Amino acid sequence: MKKIIILGGPTASGKSKFALNLAKLIKGEIINGDSMQVYKYFSILTSQPKEIDYKIIPHHLYGYVETNIKYNAVKWLYDTNCKIKKVLKNNKTPIIVGGSGLYLEFLFKGVNNMPKISLKTKNKVSLLLKNISNADLLSLITKVDKEYSLKIHIADKFRISKLLEVYFETNKNITYYHSKSKKVNNYNFFKVLISPDKDKVRLNIKNRVTEMLKEGLVEELKKNRSKVANCNIKNAIGFKEVNSYIENEIDLEDVINLMVKKTKSFAKRQFTWFENRFDQNLKVSGEDNLSLVVETFHKII
Repeated sequence: MKKIIILGGPTASGKSKFALNLAKLIKGEIINGDSMQVYKYFSILTSQPKEIDYKIIPHHLYGYVETNIKYNAVKWLYDTNCKIKKVLKNNKTPIIVGGSGLYLEFLFKGVNNMPKISLKTKNKVSLLLKNISNADLLSLITKVDKEYSLKIHIADKFRISKLLEVYFETNKNITYYHSKSKKVNNYNFFKVLISPDKDKVRLNIKNRVTEMLKEGLVEELKKNRSKVANCNIKNAIGFKEVNSYIENEIDLEDVINLMVKKTKSFAKRQFTWFENRFDQNLKVSGEDNLSLVVETFHKII
């Protein structure tokens, strides 16, 4: 079985830098496992690697999806499996890096064959979500699929849409389909959880938001926001906030405070997900543990 490394962890935990340094030591190539970093035009907003990083180590599946099409975990899984095969063929080690738990879980656990959703059902769910309160929506998704509803946030309209679409289309919920047999990749996954002290992550978040604005986040959105159509990039933290600033609805200080607050909440949910569902082989706090990861990886049969 071929050895694949998955580096998971909350946002602002230092995954990208860790992956870069790890790749240097084990002849690795980096594959993106973040749902927002797949999109073009928004490298600052989604905290994609810097240009210099691409020159040091090959990076794959960053900024390659147009923002006028819909993209999801199943499409990412197909693209990632193709990249993994190419990297392995070149006698390199694939290192998948990301904080999107669902994407990573699809990779190491496999994915169910979910039903196709008709346009009629999609329109029905879309109309419903426009006219329902959060309280009523929470009640509805809990009734439809209590187990799955506990795993998603009420603000995550993408996954809520999927939950309702599957139920309205088939009269069975997502948990039912998750219980069915899955396609499992024939790889030996070495899962590393990057989990620094939470206070450090909160400080990193504040510094990152400040740095994003210095790098030109406002200019990036001014230039590219009109290109966004049917993709999830509008839900990226910072898109709505900076857009409101551009429209003179809030000031820059509000942008910073809102982005920091939302990112901290997001990181908290990620910490919980990884602790409960990642089932890592090794948990480390950061760069100081790089040699431990390399040593453990080489011991894997």
